[in-house]
Amino acid sequence: MDIQILLLSIMVGLTLLAYMVAINSHGPTRLSISYFFATILLAGTVYLIVQHVNSGLNREKAVELQRLEMEKRKAEERIKEQEKTMLQSKRRTAFATKLSGLISKGTGLATSIMNVDLRDMSYEIDVLMARANKARKEAAELKKELDELSVPTTADFSESMTLMKDAVKNLDEASRYYYLFYRSDDTAQEQLRERIMRRKARSAYENFQKAGSLLATSS
Repeated sequence: MDIQILLLSIMVGLTLLAYMVAINSHGPTRLSISYFFATILLAGTVYLIVQHVNSGLNREKAVELQRLEMEKRKAEERIKEQEKTMLQSKRRTAFATKLSGLISKGTGLATSIMNVDLRDMSYEIDVLMARANKARKEAAELKKELDELSVPTTADFSESMTLMKDAVKNLDEASRYYYLFYRSDDTAQEQLRERIMRRKARSAYENFQKAGSLLATSS
């Protein structure tokens, strides 16, 4: 039994006993004194009972407030976790969109280098050289964009990035051989540079395609 309940039971017993003594008292003085002490005991008992009930209610309120506070913290943690997840998702989506744009740009450039007619007689040599120089600059710009791309740490894009780096490297080399083709000393050098150019462009194209497929799957 709770110690407080035991004490209240004793107080109630003493109060009843005091009133029994008062009822059985004889003489006005003894009767007055007996009722006086009995009334004091009654007031004290009632006060203690009220305090006990209030303390119980206060404990219940404290427990309820503690429960509500815990639920509030849990709700705040869930909201923060959801916001964190949404932010990570936005970063992944933004990165995937940028990477997809680079893949599209690289694939187009690799395709044009693979299929370019290096000896197109419908153009002057200056025009052909300018076209080759433009491809070289575009490949360099693509490499710069890829190097500056910030990769999210919350998602695994390592395989896609490895493929992209290999693709851009081959594309850069293909564009340089494309440019150097028009500065060849003889036909043999032209043929060698053309073979290297088309092989590098083909390799870049294939890596861009693999990176695109992998990115689409992971997204």
